[in-house]
Amino acid sequence: VQPGEAPLKAGGNSDPLNGGVSPAGSTVITFIIWLIADGQESMDSEIIGYVMGFIDAEASFSVSVKLQNDMVYGVRIDPVFSVTQQDREPLRLIMGVIGAGRVIRKPGQRHLWLLVIDNMKELKDRLVPFIDEHVKLLIAKKRAYEIFREIVLRISNGEHRNLDGLKAIVVLAYRLSELSSKARTRKGLNQVLDIINSRAAKRGEPPGDR
Repeated sequence: VQPGEAPLKAGGNSDPLNGGVSPAGSTVITFIIWLIADGQESMDSEIIGYVMGFIDAEASFSVSVKLQNDMVYGVRIDPVFSVTQQDREPLRLIMGVIGAGRVIRKPGQRHLWLLVIDNMKELKDRLVPFIDEHVKLLIAKKRAYEIFREIVLRISNGEHRNLDGLKAIVVLAYRLSELSSKARTRKGLNQVLDIINSRAAKRGEPPGDR
C-alpha cells in the first residue's frame, strides 16, 4: 500500500459494494452492483464462472507452518488464500463476489496487486461456503482446495490446540505443499513433528500419534 493509500477491504469504506468511492475503470464492479440493485436473487452464472475460473487458474491455497517459541507446541499454522495480478480490477471483482479479503500492493513487487484472505472467520464463513457451492467448477486446484478446506475447518474447530490435532494439521499442510512446485519448506515434516513432540514432553504430555 502506498503512503496514504488504504488497502481495499470487503465490507470496508473503500469497497464500492458498500458505498465507497469506486476508482475509474471499475465497470465490472458497477455491473455487479446493477445486478444486485435489479433484484437478481442469485449471482449471475457468468460472473460465478469467471470468478471460479480465475481461482482455478490463478489462486493459491497455502498453509504456512511457522516455528514460534511463544506457541504452546512451538508451531503456528497460518492458512492463506491469495491471488496475484498486474491489474487490480479482477481482484476487486473476486473480493466483491466472495465478500471477504483485502487488495494490497504485493510486498517486494509493488507493480503487482494481491488479494489476500487470511482471516479465519472470513476463510470459514465466506471463502469455503462460496467455493463449496461452486466446487464443480474447480478442476486444476480441486485437490489443493480440499486439503486447504480441511485444514481451515480443523483449525476453526480448535483441533490445533491439542497435540494429535496439531500434528494432523501439520501433516496436511506438508501434503498441500507437495502439490505446488513453488512451495518451499525450511524444515522437513519429521523435524517439525519432533519439535512438537519435544514441546509436549516438556509439558508432561505423551507423544501421541505420529
